[in-house]
Amino acid sequence: MPRAIHKSTDQLPPEALRIMAAGFAAKLTVRAIAFRLAEIGLQVPERTIARRGEEWRAEQARRQAAREQVADLVAAMKAENWESAEMLRALATDSLMRDPEAYTAADPVKLQSQNLYAEELRIKREALELKKQRHELDVQKFRAMQDRERRAAAALEKPESELTPEQRLREIQEIYGIKPKKEANG
Repeated sequence: MPRAIHKSTDQLPPEALRIMAAGFAAKLTVRAIAFRLAEIGLQVPERTIARRGEEWRAEQARRQAAREQVADLVAAMKAENWESAEMLRALATDSLMRDPEAYTAADPVKLQSQNLYAEELRIKREALELKKQRHELDVQKFRAMQDRERRAAAALEKPESELTPEQRLREIQEIYGIKPKKEANG
């Protein structure tokens, strides 16, 4: 079987790239990777494998840094109880700090659209929070009403020997917060 010789400027077949990536991940030497490539009939110079190895390690380092950055942002988001709009702003700020020229080349309509979307999320979250607060107030009002009705029912169930009708009326008025009418002076 004839062996294909690949120069550093050649495009390597996907299988060769896969073998090299697996070798880099397994921390194999350049020579060991070259041997594995030779086993499938590919002859790739060691300097090409070494260069591809440096590129692979740089890409892995970049990906790891990105994963750590996202993990840090998520941890900060949880610790500070950030809202999604704040998270989008933090990501945009971080992106701008990494590449200040990125926004000058960016589509202004797309940037404005993203800003509007972040603002829409913030407004929806605030509206949801208001609905939640309103619901909690309604629940409190309902429980207070139930409590007054229980107390009023208990006052009505007291035997007549304990309370006169006037006392019973005053107790129920107090429960409901009703001020008794002043009786006309005789």
